[in-house]
Amino acid sequence: MCSIFGAVGSYVDQTKLGAIKHAARDRGRDGGKVQEYALADGWVAWLGNWRATPTTEVEAAEPQPYGGIVHNGTIANDRELGNAVGNVDSMVLQHVIDRSSLSALRDSLSVIQGSYALAIAAESTVYVATNYKPIYIYQDSTALYFSSMERHLQSLCSFGVRPQRIAPYSVVDLRTGESLDVPRETNNRALVIASAGLDSTTAAYKLKHEGYAVDLLHFGYGAQAGGREEQLIADIAADLGAQLVTLHIDYSKFAGTSPLLNDSVIATGEAGAEFAHEWVPARNLLMIAHAVAYAEANGYTYIALGNNLEESGAYPDNEEEFTKLLNDSLAYAVHDGGHVQLMAPVGNLMKHEIVKLGLELGVPYELTWSCYKGGVKHCGNCGPCFMRKTAFERNGTTDPAPHEE
Repeated sequence: MCSIFGAVGSYVDQTKLGAIKHAARDRGRDGGKVQEYALADGWVAWLGNWRATPTTEVEAAEPQPYGGIVHNGTIANDRELGNAVGNVDSMVLQHVIDRSSLSALRDSLSVIQGSYALAIAAESTVYVATNYKPIYIYQDSTALYFSSMERHLQSLCSFGVRPQRIAPYSVVDLRTGESLDVPRETNNRALVIASAGLDSTTAAYKLKHEGYAVDLLHFGYGAQAGGREEQLIADIAADLGAQLVTLHIDYSKFAGTSPLLNDSVIATGEAGAEFAHEWVPARNLLMIAHAVAYAEANGYTYIALGNNLEESGAYPDNEEEFTKLLNDSLAYAVHDGGHVQLMAPVGNLMKHEIVKLGLELGVPYELTWSCYKGGVKHCGNCGPCFMRKTAFERNGTTDPAPHEE
């Protein structure tokens, strides 16, 4: 919608502020006013805005800031909050925002229906507040600079340094660094993306042990072992006392890209455990996208993955950074005020450590399936079978699931 930008500190470099103003114009061509505010203890604040005028409105006669506030977003209920007909929606904020403290600010945001990234001049500081509209900051020795987009601040940064994003759904005191979360819809319901394998099954039992309300989401995508997985995942759900939902992803257009999707040879033994011979294109990304949609539509706060530390050595989408980066994006993937969060309950464990945990939790491993092939028994030769057998042996026991001799 717009760009908000500015700075707060004991000394604000006007050259830097001017560079930010110039860069920030890429998100709005109207306005461009920058206002100075004297704060306590000799500090100073500068607040500015470039407005992208909506198609249904005319250019505002008076540009932001309004009452020491700049706003990026849309206030849908500005008329209900007392804004006069003909006023820009942002004008109402000065009458409803409580800037007496950070907690008062956070609480006053509850009356707003719409999107916002706000910078607010107070007596001694600048507060910022955001739901899903972004704010980035960069700090030097005398001031903290901010703008709506990371690229607006990049010219200020030395090599290898990046501006930092204010966390979505938070309010922050830019002078002290104190922050508070803006409330969102949350509960203890966890949806586990479950394949019937060791990792996701252990993750589900671990979460149930920790007090989460656990349900299972299984994906069919045409893999060789899909039929056997579907049989066993129902048994696991029944033992867990969980609801089971099955969704299907059509991988028919990619069948030639992975041995799991056709009759190609499956890699065996240690070699099959240490390299992603059976990589399925973007599988985890597609599953997570479907899971986020299902979780949002059905009121789950958490989505749990069976990602683990061992397989991150061969599979990029098992790497912890993959989960972190996706998690960072989810505030922008669900409705305003919604909260869906990824979890990896066994993400820091190796395969033998996962088995150890599962044995302690009483996981019914006889119901689980790890083999890349279909059938009634594990083949005993593919990479997952090799890893599974070794993991149980390291724990001084044998796998209770049936294997071919």
